[in-house]
Amino acid sequence: MKRIIILGIVIFLVIAGWSGAWLFASNEIRKAVVSLADADGVSTPKVTCDKLDISGYPFWFDVICTGANVTSGDVTAAVTEVKATAVVYNPTQILAVAKAPLTVSDAFTGSKSRLDWQNMEASARLTGWRIARISVVADALVLNDTVSGDNLIAKASHAEAHLIDIPEQHDATKGLAALALYSKADDVNAPGFKINDGRTSIEADITGLSDDVRTYTDPAMMKRWQQAGGKIKLVGLKGDDGDQFVNVAGTLGLDGQGKPEGQLTIGSKGLVERLGTTVPEQWRSLILGNPGADGSYSQIINLRAGVIFSGLIPLGVLPPLM
Repeated sequence: MKRIIILGIVIFLVIAGWSGAWLFASNEIRKAVVSLADADGVSTPKVTCDKLDISGYPFWFDVICTGANVTSGDVTAAVTEVKATAVVYNPTQILAVAKAPLTVSDAFTGSKSRLDWQNMEASARLTGWRIARISVVADALVLNDTVSGDNLIAKASHAEAHLIDIPEQHDATKGLAALALYSKADDVNAPGFKINDGRTSIEADITGLSDDVRTYTDPAMMKRWQQAGGKIKLVGLKGDDGDQFVNVAGTLGLDGQGKPEGQLTIGSKGLVERLGTTVPEQWRSLILGNPGADGSYSQIINLRAGVIFSGLIPLGVLPPLM
């Protein structure tokens, strides 16, 4: 009998301790989410929830933000609900589900749009504090301009995006990591660009990143990335619709003043015809080049000190990014 009483006391203490730890952790999570509303919405995005719930006891943390709003400068984004879930014993892996729609408005330009979908799921996993993988997958996406009614901008049957760690490029001594980016969209329809059954994809490597995600909100992050020799190697930004296509590849970075520098190669077929008169003829040749014998175009664009060049001709200036 005495052993049973002792066992009961031990079980009670374990349950009480576990419950207390779960309640403490859930309260810390709540405070962290609520603190996002204290941001100024300019240098750091301001995030608020119309309703915030923390559930999942005893083995999960389910963070449910209903009526999520994000404000950054003149841009405001709102989504119906976001639910993020993590296992108590593995908090570095998070699964999230978002409920449509996502609305975006710009107070400066007056633009308004809405993104609808059937399913949208995201996942994130860390190795220590280094990103191991971040993925977003969605089905039946529809983007509408909503300034005056619903006007279709584009839709796709499926889209996904992935950021994946490149372990062999991790430099623990310098605290640097590299990520591979891959994204695609299938069955793209965009009436404004005369795309009826298109496909798009992006492949890129990003080097010189901090291997600690806690530093990613630091205003000096871009400066450190530049000092570490960080680059974006664009393997290919591709889009095609039948036998017509566009493909952009190259490398981009920042100079000591934070101005974009690098080189991009643009190949296309059918894009000039799709642009029509929306872009003046002299600009089309400067940006896309001249046609070859097979009807395709090619051009090399250089960026130096933030200035965009086609050959020796400046096309525009990009502002410093840090």
